[in-house]
Amino acid sequence: MNSKTLVSLAAAFLLAGGASAATPADLGGRIVQQDGWVAWQVPMAQSVGMACCFAWHQGKPASNGCDLDGRSWNIGTSDDAPHPAAGDNLSIFVHVVHGQIDKARAFSTSCKLRNADQVRWIDPVASADSIAFLAVAAAKSTEELADVEIAAVAMHADPAATTTLARLADASHAPKLREQALFWLGQARGAEGARIVERTATTDSDAEMRAHAVFALSEAHDFDGYASIQRIAQHDASEHVREQALFWMAQTGDKRARGDIFAAIASEPSDNVREQAVFALSQLKEGEAEGALIALVRGDYPRKVKEQALFWLGQSGSTQAIDFLDEVLTRTPAQPATHSKSG
Repeated sequence: MNSKTLVSLAAAFLLAGGASAATPADLGGRIVQQDGWVAWQVPMAQSVGMACCFAWHQGKPASNGCDLDGRSWNIGTSDDAPHPAAGDNLSIFVHVVHGQIDKARAFSTSCKLRNADQVRWIDPVASADSIAFLAVAAAKSTEELADVEIAAVAMHADPAATTTLARLADASHAPKLREQALFWLGQARGAEGARIVERTATTDSDAEMRAHAVFALSEAHDFDGYASIQRIAQHDASEHVREQALFWMAQTGDKRARGDIFAAIASEPSDNVREQAVFALSQLKEGEAEGALIALVRGDYPRKVKEQALFWLGQSGSTQAIDFLDEVLTRTPAQPATHSKSG
């Protein structure tokens, strides 16, 4: 991908979006005019979490800084992860070789970087121009590189990031690109992004894409993704999508999941989907999963459901599961009735 290609791609993308192409085209030219690392900063969406490299210590993530040439890169979004500093911006780095981008990174400005002394900074860069450039690059990049470029788009504070990700998630793009755009819409773009994901999950003609959108909904913030997933588990025409919806219902940790999955087992016509529903119950948090599986064995459910519940209890290995299995195995079998001959 040479400089001329990048410029023309940026222009084409912006014309499709109805905006002026001149400045992002200039940005593409500035980026690829010299080999090595080039970087710029934009305002960062504060709800995303800290973009840095994290190592786990005693069950909690801790930032230890990043090596710009390394492969480690993630975002701390859990409650235990370090939070971005107030007013943190997003630093975007791309590596150029012979006019082509072969690496990309995006870090919070408060993230400590190693091996960054040779970076060529090209600030100022407008957020809209940065989003447009990264989106065009992602559509033409390898899968691994596109993943980072799309994530970087999602972390921009500019609302244009949401509409851009929505474009990348539409049916005109390759499936893997769509999947990444949907994931980041759910992960980083709040209720507006989640509603876009929900639309894909309920209307897309591709069952695999609907199933992936269900996963993205399970990651959504500021939106009741669980309720949408539960409706999909009830009504989607595809068994695979219903199976995935039941699985992600359990993974959300929502308190409604246990009862809703039991209801699905009772009403679902497909043996395959019921089997997946039992597995979903086994994925509830420890203690709750075992109690749910035991209730299936003791309840008025089909034999195959009970067999699956017993299997997953055996896989659990918890004290509660083992005690119940001991009870089942040591239960005194009913004695056959005896009849004496009369006369």
